[in-house]
Amino acid sequence: KEHKAMVEALKKGDKVVTSGGITGTITRVIDNDKVEVEISDNVIVEVVRGTGIQSLMNSQDIKK
Repeated sequence: KEHKAMVEALKKGDKVVTSGGITGTITRVIDNDKVEVEISDNVIVEVVRGTGIQSLMNSQDIKK
């Protein structure tokens, strides 16, 4: 449930980790299913929200 809520709340500028372990920054929300993530300078990939995004790196709610 927490992952689903996090994925639905993704927005431009969020730093994320993909399910493949690649880190990047969301540059555009394409639709409810996909986002564009910049993984390096001028390297942008399309990622499926539900299965492609593992976690949010800039979350305020860091669990201990």
